[in-house]
Amino acid sequence: MEENSLGGSKYLLLIVDEASGCMKGFCLRAKSESEDCIKTYIMKVQKQFGKKVKFVRHDGAREFATNSLKAFYEDEGIEQQTTVPYAHQTNGTAERAIRTIVTIGRSMLHHAKLDKCFWAEAAMTAIYVKNRLPSPKIEHKTPFEIVYKSKPSVKHMRVFGCRTYILTPKEKRLKWDPKARAGIFLGYEEVW
Repeated sequence: MEENSLGGSKYLLLIVDEASGCMKGFCLRAKSESEDCIKTYIMKVQKQFGKKVKFVRHDGAREFATNSLKAFYEDEGIEQQTTVPYAHQTNGTAERAIRTIVTIGRSMLHHAKLDKCFWAEAAMTAIYVKNRLPSPKIEHKTPFEIVYKSKPSVKHMRVFGCRTYILTPKEKRLKWDPKARAGIFLGYEEVW
């Protein structure tokens, strides 16, 4: 990204499940962090859902082609597919997903009148929302629904960048102190 996030991240790693369209994002300070994120994510998904990841498709970037990652894929029985350099169409699913998340995130930042340093929060919120939107590619179900076998609740959803109030616990305030302080809504806690 052009600017570091508030947390110091410079890169967005986006993993897309081709069957459901479900996305998982990781904000990284260095590209070298990709390897641990990928390994952890694959192991967690396989354990949580009891299914094996069959293949991983990526561009030929150095951080996706380490010997350690190749060995991990081999140990896990995962086929590694590397796309043709500079031919983004050969990795269409991921490239389209990245474009969608950046477009949604940019729109959210603009609408909220927030600085670019909030790009990570905007991207993660865009991923969260997109996973809960119906898609014609999967019979108008949501990616969340395909993965978790239940419709997602959207009752808790709010507009990115809207005003929020953070309650100050009773134990931490005096009689005449305000009960809450103003804040800005920057996204959701993703539990997976």
